[in-house]
Amino acid sequence: MLTTFQTAAEAVGATVKRFSTIHEAVAYLQTLSDGPIAASALPPAIAEAFAPGAFAEPKAYAATEVAVSCAIAAIADTGSLLLELTDPTARSATALSPVHAVFLNESAIVPTLAELGEIVCTRLASAGSTYLSITTGPSRTADIERVLTIGVHGPRELHVLLMEDV
Repeated sequence: MLTTFQTAAEAVGATVKRFSTIHEAVAYLQTLSDGPIAASALPPAIAEAFAPGAFAEPKAYAATEVAVSCAIAAIADTGSLLLELTDPTARSATALSPVHAVFLNESAIVPTLAELGEIVCTRLASAGSTYLSITTGPSRTADIERVLTIGVHGPRELHVLLMEDV
């Protein structure tokens, strides 16, 4: 399933990288920008791998080059990611920066949208009010004279950081 996911994600313009450790993934992120990073609800194990002061304050998210978040799950067939963005600050982090990097546990990849539906139903039943988003590749639109443009309504780059388990 990993190969299927990677092939599908890359076909829609995402960059997919596999890492053995969180520190390797963080080092990769630092090659994308040397400025502060917009962070969206990272688990402690990931947040602690960053240097002190690495994260921008929410009011400065629009000026950051890179936003980082974690996916709940992914669909192998489409290369899509399921993100929980209930907190408006989390949504702005992933929408305002030109580069969005997403940590993804390899075990969270499901074959098709049908299997993802089960995860969504479980999540909605247990969390009550929540905002879930399925992201496939970088932001794209062709609504102006049918010319495809990348990064108009969101990030122009999507980097998926595959980990064994975070």
